[in-house]
Amino acid sequence: MSMQALNQLVARSIIDPGVVQAFNAGRIGDVLTDLDFATDLRGRLAEVKAETWAEYAVLAYRIVRAEIQVPARIQLPSPAEGLLPKQERASKRHVA
Repeated sequence: MSMQALNQLVARSIIDPGVVQAFNAGRIGDVLTDLDFATDLRGRLAEVKAETWAEYAVLAYRIVRAEIQVPARIQLPSPAEGLLPKQERASKRHVA
C-alpha cells in the first residue's frame, strides 16, 4: 500500500502545485497525512532532506522500496524428511 500512496503523491504533485509548494516550504509532512502511509514511514518521509522535488521523490521511492522488501525467509527442511524411508533407501542396507 505504501508504493501506491507514493504513486498518488507523485501524481498529485503533477496536478496540484500545492504539493511542491509544501515541499519547498518544508511542510511536506502536511501533505503526507492525506495519504495512506504507515505512521513510522510517514515520519521518515517527512524528515527526508532534498534540494529539489525530483530528488525528494527519488529518495522517497528508495525508502518505500526498502520498506516493502521482505527479507527472504530461511528455508529449512522438515525434521521429518530424514526420518521417513524412501523407496530406494528402503531396499538398500546402510552401514554407519
